[in-house]
Amino acid sequence: MEFRTKMKNFIKRKWGDLCRHCHYVLMGLPFFLVIGGIVLSTASVIRIRKVLDGQSFQYAADYFESKKMPYRQLTVLGPGLATDDGSAPRKSSRGLDIEKVEQIHEVLDTTELSAIGNGRMSSKGAEIVNPWKDCYSSAAKYPARGFLEKKETGSVDACEVIGVSNDYAVIHPFCYESGGFLPDENGDRFSIVLNTQLAWNLFHSYQVLGSLVEINGLSFQVVGVVNEGKDEIAETTGVTAPRAYVQFRQLAALANGPVGAVSTADDASNLVHDTDFAVTCYEVLLMDPIKNIAYNDLVQAMADSIGYSEDSSELQIICNTSRFHVTSLWKKYFPLKKSYSGSDMLQIPYYERSARLAEQYVVFWGEALVVGIVLVIAGGGYIYAIFHGKETRHKREDDSEDDHEISYLDKT
Repeated sequence: MEFRTKMKNFIKRKWGDLCRHCHYVLMGLPFFLVIGGIVLSTASVIRIRKVLDGQSFQYAADYFESKKMPYRQLTVLGPGLATDDGSAPRKSSRGLDIEKVEQIHEVLDTTELSAIGNGRMSSKGAEIVNPWKDCYSSAAKYPARGFLEKKETGSVDACEVIGVSNDYAVIHPFCYESGGFLPDENGDRFSIVLNTQLAWNLFHSYQVLGSLVEINGLSFQVVGVVNEGKDEIAETTGVTAPRAYVQFRQLAALANGPVGAVSTADDASNLVHDTDFAVTCYEVLLMDPIKNIAYNDLVQAMADSIGYSEDSSELQIICNTSRFHVTSLWKKYFPLKKSYSGSDMLQIPYYERSARLAEQYVVFWGEALVVGIVLVIAGGGYIYAIFHGKETRHKREDDSEDDHEISYLDKT
């Protein structure tokens, strides 16, 4: 009997020690939860802010709007027929081209100017100058060589050459390392703007204004160097790849080759014109006094001009403004699904690829932020329970009720 009693007391004592140690560990756990939650929440906020700061091309409406009028930036992506020689894709009946863009432009111009005339803007006060802007672009890919005073300085096997319309720089707020963007009229000399990667590959410098770049036998004079970003997302999505900008109509000159290459009437009949190219990206900045009215105006203008239908068209309309807001991301990614359909048929611009990856980053870090907040709340509630709870039932037999330190630690 004595052995059984000793064994029972031994087991009871060891069980009490284990429970008491677990109790002390659990008492410290909420402090670690709160600290971990604060660290995770802070890191999430910093990371989200950094990702959003790298998406400058998505905030054209913020730069353009004023106290008089809010704006909304919209993008229309369309398919084109791919080529084997690296030139820009040709137009297709399912996509956009210059003629269709001009039709959309005319309808939108009428809509926006009439909106000012019928008083839609009266609540904002003064007259609106330049009420809206649009631009279009398409991309080709060619080798390029750099020349300084007729001496070749460098070359790349392939660079993206983007043909753009005149208001492209308004909707794309570039950061310039030197010079500016393309002039509206180039005269007899072709002008070109390089990104920092191409400028460095060709000239090992960003101060290269006036230098010449040869692409497919044609010489272009450098008028600017732009920095498009160099963060992790930029590197992943090809933003930092060699890239150049020319006027849209010069895509035809590049596709036709060097001046004088056409020698026969048959060759002349096969010349490519700018109207033969697909407009793979059309972008607009529209007045948006009532939320989403700009989107409705664009859809209606496309329906009236080119017979656009949301159910059957292969064109993809993207609302750049507010795309990183919680409600926009929730609609796009929850419940779990593909957020963009038909992307395989489209030529996605580098800044749109960057924005789509940035959305996924924001969703991930947003989830981490929620987890961090939950940890802080749970840990805080646990701490409150510790200081306002009951004492542990597993106390040492020699614990003194008068010992203030022990009684303080035993509270749960």
